Amino acid sequence: MNARKYAALFLSAALLTGCGDLAGVAVFPAVSGGEPAEAVAASPQEDGVGPSEMINAAETTGSAPELTEDEVLAAYDRAVAAYEWFELNPLPCVGPVQQENGVKYQRVDYVGLYTLNDLETYLESLFSEDVIARLLDRETPAPRYRDIDGALYARPDGRPADTGKGAATAAVEREEDGSYLINVTVDLLDRDQATVTGAEYYAFHYRELNGRWVLAEFDLVY
Repeated sequence: MNARKYAALFLSAALLTGCGDLAGVAVFPAVSGGEPAEAVAASPQEDGVGPSEMINAAETTGSAPELTEDEVLAAYDRAVAAYEWFELNPLPCVGPVQQENGVKYQRVDYVGLYTLNDLETYLESLFSEDVIARLLDRETPAPRYRDIDGALYARPDGRPADTGKGAATAAVEREEDGSYLINVTVDLLDRDQATVTGAEYYAFHYRELNGRWVLAEFDLVY
């Protein structure tokens, strides 16, 4: 089993003040058991991957009989980055603020994502339909993203990451049915944000659904 370590990222507890101002971290839905690892997910920008490369890299499908650990972990990295757009830090925005249902929005400025359909198509390369439905939340009057005059707009607010979480490690495990389990261990920190007091264990199922390899469930713990 191979493990990918992530550099610890400590974030300010101050609230976010605009689109794309904070590169966050993340891990996942709780599963107990397994060997403690070390770890935390770092900003998706740290590997030098630009917006267009990130979009183009999304086409990980189930054409191969078996995926490599690097392929699974790369899909995990892209999923973390995309999920953060909905919780920690929205996509970068430009231009004047527009009001929709009393909520402020700004136009998204990100290569390859020009409409809500573009965003949904990209999410389909990463997540199951259940996860996508939760992210886009079409029933709410104030979704994170929406089209205004044919262009993708974002609600320019987010939240700080949990400073009580420290380093994390992601590791891949092959399941008997051919799917994969991405196991993540996250250090729990004391109030000094340095002393490790324990750990939490999380896992995501990565499996082929409708011809695509996707994460069947996903969430952020930071």
